[in-house]
Amino acid sequence: MINTSVNIPISDEMLCNYFKSLVNRFFKILPIREGGEKTLPIYIQSLQSEILGCKELICELKYDSNFLTLTSILQYLYDNPDCPIPDVKREVFRAIGICNKMKSNYDKAV
Repeated sequence: MINTSVNIPISDEMLCNYFKSLVNRFFKILPIREGGEKTLPIYIQSLQSEILGCKELICELKYDSNFLTLTSILQYLYDNPDCPIPDVKREVFRAIGICNKMKSNYDKAV
């Protein structure tokens, strides 16, 4: 079980499932950007807020530097909405790699 700041423990499996879902959420940035949709900044801000909230909720993640990297990638994409698509792909796949690494780091009993 994983401790939370609200004293409601969650299972290791739930945390691993969260990291799996983050992979899909980061991947979703690519088609939004490639399609030129105007909702990308809102999507990025929402994902960044969620990640920052998760870091504060899950006690074990509070000092995990990977969360800072994920939020920094999102900040770069937010601040540079017209960056070349190859740059977006590189950063999205970098974030996906970090999510997978985090899943394996916290995959204790799953």
